[in-house]
Amino acid sequence: MSIATAMEDIEEEMTGDVQCSGCSSVLIEPYIRCFQCSENNVLICLHCFANGVEFDSHESNHSYNIIRNDFSLFENKWTAMEEINLLKAIEEHGYGNWKEISDQVKSKSGSECERHYNKHYIDNPVESLPEFTEPEISVHPAPIVYKLCEDPPRPAEGSSLFNDMGGYFAARGDFTIEYDNYCELDISQMDFLDDNDDDDGFCEEDKKMMLDLRYAAVEIYHTCLKERDRRKKIIRDYGLINMSKVFVANKRYDRTIRSLVDGLRCFCTLFTPMEYDLYLEALHYERELKQEIMKLKEYRKNGITKLRNIRLFKVLNKKREQMQAKRHLLSDLLTYVQDEDNCKSWLQRQAFIETMSKGVIVPLPTAPRKAPAPLDITGYPGYDKLSQDDKEICATIRLVPEAFMEFKKVLIKECQKLGCLKLAQARSLIKIDVNKTRKLYDHLISDGTINKDPL
Repeated sequence: MSIATAMEDIEEEMTGDVQCSGCSSVLIEPYIRCFQCSENNVLICLHCFANGVEFDSHESNHSYNIIRNDFSLFENKWTAMEEINLLKAIEEHGYGNWKEISDQVKSKSGSECERHYNKHYIDNPVESLPEFTEPEISVHPAPIVYKLCEDPPRPAEGSSLFNDMGGYFAARGDFTIEYDNYCELDISQMDFLDDNDDDDGFCEEDKKMMLDLRYAAVEIYHTCLKERDRRKKIIRDYGLINMSKVFVANKRYDRTIRSLVDGLRCFCTLFTPMEYDLYLEALHYERELKQEIMKLKEYRKNGITKLRNIRLFKVLNKKREQMQAKRHLLSDLLTYVQDEDNCKSWLQRQAFIETMSKGVIVPLPTAPRKAPAPLDITGYPGYDKLSQDDKEICATIRLVPEAFMEFKKVLIKECQKLGCLKLAQARSLIKIDVNKTRKLYDHLISDGTINKDPL
């Protein structure tokens, strides 16, 4: 292939006439060319490629090539794109007009354009495009140098990941305890020599049977080794050791899909890695579609029928929520107006919120404590033994009848012993709430059951 022919092919794709096969937008490097749809020359922009756009016979899982012209052809400082711009500029402005050519190339000066064109297109023209050197491939396996990395996981000794790897030796690629860890013991003492003294007491048929048993034991051992390799391959291919990498990869999903992915991990061996990833992406895409449908339903419910009105709707909806918050404060005030203490507390709290930014300290009053509802003691043990006044005081201070009668008996006994009883003495005798003790003491004083100190 000559340089001119190659340049024409590259230029044809780089002109504005080449459009994306998915969205018909003008292609800008880098972009994607479908390898399996080469007959139809399917070219896709990065946006359509990232969204997995499919059309006609093209599917999102097809093989592809990345088209980019930032590599060098003749010199390291000149890319293929700059070569195209140089040839187009010379074609338009003519040879020798290096200032105009430099203005069109933009990235090179006039002297650089003149030197490069004379050197590679006039003085030393190349008949064919340069061949890119292939990387050297070693036929013989080389030892792998141990170094810290994530895949395969080789953490630093003593780190948290090193301690959580389940006995996995990163440098050796195996585990402390293998699958069927003691299968080597079955063949460790086995001997296949013909002059084995252990077989001297057997006939030929028995010797043949013993030999077959030994071969069967070796075959079982080989099967065990294959199973070990299979399990290690699964662990290596699916990253089951480096679980932190799996968790990081799953963070891109929302909580609903993430819990579903964790439940589906046990079935990943039934798919190829590509099929499993495609299945997870499909679930994620389904979730996004459902969320988008819910948003569209909300817009349609509010009378929005065109996409360009969504932005205005969001702004107005935000203002409406702010107004509702202010109205909520007014409704709170109306509920507190009926109670003088609560209204005073609410007003002082609002003053504190407004003056807090100015550095003014406003003391906040403690909210008045609501009295607890009376206790329904009907049916409790000892209820029938109480008088009507005793029942009311038990319900008010929320005491069961048996406890009330016990406390009453203790206070009466102490009063008879001392001749009178003080409130402080009553509180030392009854270890309950001091407010309940005061109400019980006042009730017994008013009832004449006990006497208080006349002084």
